Amino acid sequence: MSKLVAVSPIGKNGQTVVPAKIRRLFKLEPGKGMVGFYLNAGHIELAPISVVRETSAYTEAELDKVEKLGRARGGKSFKNARSAAAHLKTL
Repeated sequence: MSKLVAVSPIGKNGQTVVPAKIRRLFKLEPGKGMVGFYLNAGHIELAPISVVRETSAYTEAELDKVEKLGRARGGKSFKNARSAAAHLKTL
């Protein structure tokens, strides 16, 4: 049986906030925690997702470079992942 625990409005850009009660319940920290949205029998379920960076195809240093590039103004675009990875090695 389902139980409504919290509600959150949907903003003008389609975004919503995970209510503090839910964040505390699942020990979700800002900037670290992730949630997944699951379709189940005609409704959406929200569940915490554990992110394991060690299984990434990229090294920690490469991920840090990508995050830094993502925050930079301007930017460079790539036609495929291979050219993006080649560019990362030049940095």
